[in-house]
Parts: sequence; C-alpha cells; structure tokens
Amino acid sequence: MSSSINPNYTFQYSQPDDYRFSHDSVFLARRVFELLRFEDLSQFRVLDLCAGCGVVGLDFLFHLREAGCRLPAQTDFLEVQDVYAVHFAANAASFPNVQFLKGNYADLTAGAYDLILCNPPYFRVGQGALSPNEFKNRCRFFIDSDFASLFKAIGRVLRGQALVLLRGLDDHGVDVDAEVRALLPGFKIERLDDVRGTGLIRIQQ
Repeated sequence: MSSSINPNYTFQYSQPDDYRFSHDSVFLARRVFELLRFEDLSQFRVLDLCAGCGVVGLDFLFHLREAGCRLPAQTDFLEVQDVYAVHFAANAASFPNVQFLKGNYADLTAGAYDLILCNPPYFRVGQGALSPNEFKNRCRFFIDSDFASLFKAIGRVLRGQALVLLRGLDDHGVDVDAEVRALLPGFKIERLDDVRGTGLIRIQQ
C-alpha cells in the first residue's frame, strides 16, 4: 500500500468498511522499525495493544522482513472488538508466530512483553461529538475502558519498552504526559518526537 503521504510500501489491508485506520498507524510502525532495526529482536515477545486489524504490528513485521531482519519470536495482537478478528486473519496470513487475542487491556494480568506498540483511542468521552455508529465510537474514544487502565496495563506486562502514540489534550486542560508519569512511577518516560503531529512516547523500566 502506498499513498502521497505514505512513501513506505506495505500491503493492502483487509479492514472494516465502517472504520478505516489512519496513517498514524503506518507511520508509527515505520518509526518503530527505524528505531529498532539494528537490534536483535529474535527472542522478543511483542504486543500490539488496541490492535484493530493488526496494522501497527504487521507493518512493523513487514518492514523487518523486507530489511532482512530476524522477526520476533512471538507477536500478540490484543483487541476488544470481535469484528476485527476476520480482518486480522486475512492480513496476518503470511506472518509466522502471530496471534489475535480477543480481550480488554484492562484485564491484562499475566505475560511479559519486551516490546509494546500502541496507537490507542485519542479521545475521552465528553471530548468531542459521538457518532451514531457505536463501532466508530469504540475506535476513537476510550469507551471499553479508560486512559488510566491502559497505562496501568502496560506497566503490569512490560519488561522492556513501550512505544505509544499520545495525543495532547491541552485544549481540554489535560497534561497527558504528566498523567502517564503519575500512573507509572518508577518507569522512564520520554517524548521522542511526533508522528504526523501526535506525540510518540517511550516507556522503559
């Protein structure tokens, strides 16, 4: 897949008609690949959190494979909405050692991941108009759980680093970076740069 604003070729994704992923996801995958391409990830367990149809994690694996890098030992894709499962299966057909996990990140209690990738919902209920389409709302807003539960879940299962897109909410009087630091005391948290205007933060133990 390519477009005028995405110069990096991946592949044509299966995805629901009601909600198309944004280019933030493919740019995030490419940015993480550029950060980690020279590391040995062959023993890594990777988690794509809020995975949808698998765009972030699969694009990341695609770039690794195209560059001749060894792929992670296991990549899990956690998504709460059942509708994405069939699309993930189609997208992931050519990738080894991947699995779709149906579940809510708030319920994550076990497992340890060396790398977590996450492009979560950007908005909280009350910070914008809801759509008549419930599916779209669940993709764009924290509805199935909340912002705090997301980062607490990352803290429970992270043994390496997490790279998360974090949209600023200054216009709503919310300092999201400060919230993350308060939720994850003892973790190193740094803002790396922007991905299409959305902040990319790295969380490390």
